Amino acid sequence: MKSNYKKIGEHIRLVDERNAGLKVKNLLGLSISKQFIPSVANIIGTDMENYKIIRKNQFACSTMQVRRDKKMPVALLQEVDEAIISQAYPIFEVLDTKELLPEYLMMWFTRKEFDREACFYAVGGVRGSLEWEDFCDMQLPIPKPETQKEIVAEYNIIVNRINLNKQLIQKLEETTQTIYKHWFVDFEFPNEEGDPYKSSGGEMIESELGDIPKRWRVEKLGNLIESASKQHNFKKKELIFFNTSDIHNGEFLHNTYSLVEDMPGQAKKQIQKGDILYSEIRPANKRFALVRVEAQDYVVSTKLMVLRRINNTVSVLRLYHYLTLDTFISILQQSCEGRSGTFPQITFEEDIINKPFVIADDIIEEKWDSILKAYYSQLYEKRDENILLNRMKDLLLSKLATIEN
Repeated sequence: MKSNYKKIGEHIRLVDERNAGLKVKNLLGLSISKQFIPSVANIIGTDMENYKIIRKNQFACSTMQVRRDKKMPVALLQEVDEAIISQAYPIFEVLDTKELLPEYLMMWFTRKEFDREACFYAVGGVRGSLEWEDFCDMQLPIPKPETQKEIVAEYNIIVNRINLNKQLIQKLEETTQTIYKHWFVDFEFPNEEGDPYKSSGGEMIESELGDIPKRWRVEKLGNLIESASKQHNFKKKELIFFNTSDIHNGEFLHNTYSLVEDMPGQAKKQIQKGDILYSEIRPANKRFALVRVEAQDYVVSTKLMVLRRINNTVSVLRLYHYLTLDTFISILQQSCEGRSGTFPQITFEEDIINKPFVIADDIIEEKWDSILKAYYSQLYEKRDENILLNRMKDLLLSKLATIEN
């Protein structure tokens, strides 16, 4: 062990301050992602004076079920000056912040290697808990305070950029959803004079969905997309396999090649650029993604629908946006929940092919398509940037083990 490695227990102490007099009202929980979250516990009839007070720059952790969860939940309070948390969580603080920065220690707790070591020390049994003494015996490198500050500053630059991108993505999504509702639900898109169509007396016509603007129409999704099922030829030695768990909310969660001979039995379908992958299982889990690249090396599970545009009436982005709306997902989820089987499941023939799809006149469709192109361009740019930033963050965390004074 390098000379600058020290036991965690030599630099921390337990804190047990109770909420006597109910002075603190802000109740927090602790997530497995190592963050404080608003508590969802039922506290009716609970003695809140017995809850622990946690103050800024103090840590809360859970040593229970570490082996089962493969993580040790631990978080550093920085967002607020004080809060209360369940008495089940140990609270601790750094003994000397001039020697060990709390932010640096939290970086160490964030490392994947830390969680693996915690799992190793967690005792056997169903709960798989980590004894406090074993946690205190775990070690970390403690360089000079100046070096710690530099590392924390570099780390915060990356984390802050990731969080900023997440905020921008959320704002993009909210803005686009607002425009969609305004135009395609409320029918208040701008008319020729730039005024809201419906409230300005725009002419409406009857449809199976109720009144819609003149020159608009309703089309069945089955006339716009198909469920492609062509099998992959498996001519290459290695391919990238995607199961339902490998995509989520528009993102592909890996790009790892595997030997064809190691492919699972459900790896069958061939896909191409522009396809929409959509899980047949539990639509509410949002296991969907748009294929944005040439995909000759991709093979997907039989449990993923491959939805492919079959005419040019509307763009792929227009279809993808509609198919991934929360309102549409909710309809699919309700459709499959009453069916038999372990997992609620949808099919193209029963749940998608006959769903109505509103198509606007050419001018509005063109304007909406321009908005979607800008939206998805920025969305994917920020998501792709965050993928790279997270790799940089993980690399920086992994290098902590080799930090010298």
